[in-house]
Amino acid sequence: MGTALIARSISMKTRRLRILWLCVLLGVMVLIVRAIAATDFHFNLTPSMPIGIYRLTPLSKSGVERGGFVAVCAPPVAAELGRRRGYLAAGRCPTAAEPLLKVVAAVAGDSVTVSANGVTVNGCLLPHSRALSHDAAGRRLSPWPQGHYRLSRGDFWLYADNDRSWDSRYWGPGQAAAVRAMAFPLLVVRFDSALRAAAVLQCGALHWRASSAPF
Repeated sequence: MGTALIARSISMKTRRLRILWLCVLLGVMVLIVRAIAATDFHFNLTPSMPIGIYRLTPLSKSGVERGGFVAVCAPPVAAELGRRRGYLAAGRCPTAAEPLLKVVAAVAGDSVTVSANGVTVNGCLLPHSRALSHDAAGRRLSPWPQGHYRLSRGDFWLYADNDRSWDSRYWGPGQAAAVRAMAFPLLVVRFDSALRAAAVLQCGALHWRASSAPF
């Protein structure tokens, strides 16, 4: 009887110690994320882009370039809907939403076609760019009108290789003034053979592809 009580006591202490260490670990992770957020780094946890740490730098003199990664503020209407539905967290954008990490798929002079199949840039279809009619919670979405567009000076098309990316497929061309910074991956998650992230140059735009499953 005494041995059983001792064993139970040790087991409880071990469980409490594990819980304590888990809390400490979570606390450290929160502090790290906050520290990163306070510096010129972006910690991405969303599935649209490879998860990890990105270094943010000021926009170059040449401006937004096709294929570049950017931290960008969504247009006011899109940001308001994103905040209300939980697509976006609070952040430093003028709309009080967080900046989005996206790929610049098209720039001024590029031809963009929006159709039921997805978004085509300069005649090449971007993978996983088809707008959805409803989000994961069943709420209706309003895709950007189908048609052919020639981007004007200062315009760019935002994209991420993910079926549920919140990007230009729903709110159209972005404006250069909305770009907060260029983003460069420093430490991002690389997936194994079942889910591998690879940089692929296609349609003149750099995008990320999962080999066998979505992020």
